[in-house]
Amino acid sequence: MVEKKRIIRIMFTKIKDTYYALSEEEQQEFMRKDREKMESLGYKLHFMIDCSESNDKWQFIGIEEWPNMESIKEISKFHEEELDVSKYGEYKTYLGTLVYDEYTQEGITNK
Repeated sequence: MVEKKRIIRIMFTKIKDTYYALSEEEQQEFMRKDREKMESLGYKLHFMIDCSESNDKWQFIGIEEWPNMESIKEISKFHEEELDVSKYGEYKTYLGTLVYDEYTQEGITNK
């Protein structure tokens, strides 16, 4: 039997001025829609790291866990077609799976 591995997505983000130009209510609505969709797809946020004081390129790094590639494809489509996230932030992502061997330490669990 083949084990279905969850996908780890590392996301580097820098928020653009266009996001900050939104009203507080518009920002909250944007984030609400984003989180609701992500949670409906089985996403789990493990860490959000604020790098703004030490990095000019990226403000935040997020470590996320997704149930499969289909959910990542669906959220990517939602982000571009529904939320137009490129208008409000710059981002770069990397995908991978967890490695369990004698060199890894206890961390994110494969639950």
